[in-house]
Amino acid sequence: MGSHQVIYECSSATQANIERALKTFTYLSDIQFNWKSNPDSWSVGECISHLVNTNALYLAKIENIFFLVSFGEEKDFPYKQSFMGKMILKGVDPKNVKKVKTFKVFYPASSNIQKDIIAKYIKCCEKLIDLADKMKHLDLQKIKLSSPVNILIRLNLGDPLIIIPKHDERHLNQAERVISQKRFPKGDDNE
Repeated sequence: MGSHQVIYECSSATQANIERALKTFTYLSDIQFNWKSNPDSWSVGECISHLVNTNALYLAKIENIFFLVSFGEEKDFPYKQSFMGKMILKGVDPKNVKKVKTFKVFYPASSNIQKDIIAKYIKCCEKLIDLADKMKHLDLQKIKLSSPVNILIRLNLGDPLIIIPKHDERHLNQAERVISQKRFPKGDDNE
């Protein structure tokens, strides 16, 4: 796979996640948006808040790369994920149905999330698409960055472009499962 394919797939999947979030969660009432089946589960709002928190930390790391590299002509470099990138992707992949404990740094804000979190999520997604588009001249495999969790965990620049959309998809799935529960409040019980 080439670097331009990684960028294209990231942008395409991220745009699909934006459209899915708008279509599925925009019309929920505040009660529906913050409803939880039990105190240990996440509401729709908490799922989206978690994505905003996680993505913002990764985007800051990616953005810092642009202060360190020079711009040049577009080039499609060969690309291979790092070992750590593959391990993280395996944990966050939507096909992985096992629960995975998240790091505290990625926790959502406490419940009673405001619906403007959807706009913040979309803004993060649009920023990812914009940053990815600006990487067409970079070797995504050779440029390294540290994980937001631990500076000792090193990823290549392409890893977050693969991880973030899959992680988002996983938690959008989770938020949709909240909506599909039998006890989920109906639309006329709101506000």
